[in-house]
Amino acid sequence: MSDVQDEVGPVPPAELAGYIVGLEASDGVVAAYRRQGAELREAIVRELGGVWPSDGARALDFGCGSGRVLRQFAATVAPGQLVGCDIDEPCVAWVRDHLDGVEAVLTGEAPPLPFDDATFDVAWSMSVFSHLTDRWAQWLLELRRVVRPGGRLLISVAGGGASQQLAGEDWDPDRIGMTVRGPGRPWRAGGPMVLHSEWWIRAHWGRAFDVVAFEAGGLAGQDLVLLERPSTPAPSAADLQAPEPGEPRELTAALHAVALAHREHLELNRQHDAYAEAYVAEMATTAELRERIAALEQQVARGAGRRGLLRR
Repeated sequence: MSDVQDEVGPVPPAELAGYIVGLEASDGVVAAYRRQGAELREAIVRELGGVWPSDGARALDFGCGSGRVLRQFAATVAPGQLVGCDIDEPCVAWVRDHLDGVEAVLTGEAPPLPFDDATFDVAWSMSVFSHLTDRWAQWLLELRRVVRPGGRLLISVAGGGASQQLAGEDWDPDRIGMTVRGPGRPWRAGGPMVLHSEWWIRAHWGRAFDVVAFEAGGLAGQDLVLLERPSTPAPSAADLQAPEPGEPRELTAALHAVALAHREHLELNRQHDAYAEAYVAEMATTAELRERIAALEQQVARGAGRRGLLRR
C-alpha cells in the first residue's frame, strides 16, 4: 500500500502526481492532483451517471496517469469493472500496486489497445486529446472500437478557456478548428498542446460518434465532449481527417494556423537570439574571470618565490 492515504485512498508520490498535473513535484502539486481528481469524478458522474458507476458496467480511463480519476472510484466498484491505461510505466506500476481491483495497462504511443471489441460500456479521456497531434484520429477510432455500440465516451479538450495561454489571443472558434501549438515542445515542458473548436469537433469527430453534448468550460477551463458510439461501420482515419465539404471555416482555420506557426517561429528565433547573446556574454565573462585567476596565480607564485629567497 501507499505510504500516504487520504479519505479517498492511496495518494501517489509528488513526482507521479506532478506527471499528470504537468508541474514539478511539490506539496502543492499533490494538493492539485487531489482537487482535480474530485472535480473529474464530479464531471464523470454528471455526464455518465446513467451508466457509470453501476453494477456490471465496465469503464476505461484512457490516459489514466497516476490514477487521478481511478482512485476516485477504486473503492466503490468490483474487480474487473475499472481499467486504466497510460504510456508512462512508473504511473501504471503505481496504479497496479496501490489501487486494489483496478486493472492498469501499459500502452504504446500508437494503437492498438489490448482489449477486445466492445469491451467497455463507458470510457473517458481527460487532458489527453488536448496533446494528441498526429495520431488523434487513430486513437479516437481505437476508443470507438473498444466501446460497445450505445456506449459513451467523455473527452476533455482545450478551447476558449485556454486561448490566451496557448495562442496569446482572444478566442475566435471560427479560425481555430484544430490548431496545434508547440508541436516540438518536449513533454518535460508540457508537450504540444491542441486547441479545438466545437464546430470542428462536431464535423470531424461526428463522423465516428454521435456528438451528444458539448459543454464549453465544463471542466476547470477545458471543454467537455460527450460522445455515443453508433452501430454503423467505422470510418477510416483519413475519413476523420478530411476537411468538411463546403465548410469555409476549414480554410480560415488552416490559414490562421499558418499565421500562428509563423508567429511562434519568430518568437523561438527571438528566444534563440537572446540565448545566443547571453551565451556570448557569459563566455566573455568566463574568459575575463580566467584572465583574473591567471593573474592572481602569477602574483601568488611571485610572492611565494620572494618568500623563498628571504628564507635563504
